[in-house]
Amino acid sequence: MFGGTFYVSPKSSPSQGIYDIPDTGPNASPVLNGGFSLICVEANDKQIGAALGAKLVNGQWLRYDPWTDGSELTPFEKSANVKTVPLNGRNWIGTGITVDDTTGDEERRGRFFSFCLVHRMHALCGTTPVEWLANHKVNQLWKVRAILESVEFVDPTAPTGAASGAASFGE
Repeated sequence: MFGGTFYVSPKSSPSQGIYDIPDTGPNASPVLNGGFSLICVEANDKQIGAALGAKLVNGQWLRYDPWTDGSELTPFEKSANVKTVPLNGRNWIGTGITVDDTTGDEERRGRFFSFCLVHRMHALCGTTPVEWLANHKVNQLWKVRAILESVEFVDPTAPTGAASGAASFGE
């Protein structure tokens, strides 16, 4: 989609890939910087929480505190403007969140989108900037969602002991 290509790194652990979008031309994005990375993790609370950098507790998103061993949850700053982004797939369930930068140069602050698409015992996850807060006219969340929602997991025909399936991106 959008002139992009999916590449897989064959020797990485955990398995990871990149959805590469052209840097120039009509499909270029000044926010996505050429695309976004995806990793494959086990579909459990710990791995998905680490990939999202947050966990939904009693209807509120809490972030993993970076100043601890990573196990403590703390509330996001109110100005982080955390929002749940529903994702709908053919043979997976998914969720995403957007989180705004709250520190640093105001002209360079971004809105980041973290997501996980869960299929059986594995999840395809990632984080990417989707908007610069100083320029709300350039919001690429719709583009990333369209790409992700085109994913269909393809299960192997015979069990091999490897990961349960591969991801395919729609045209």
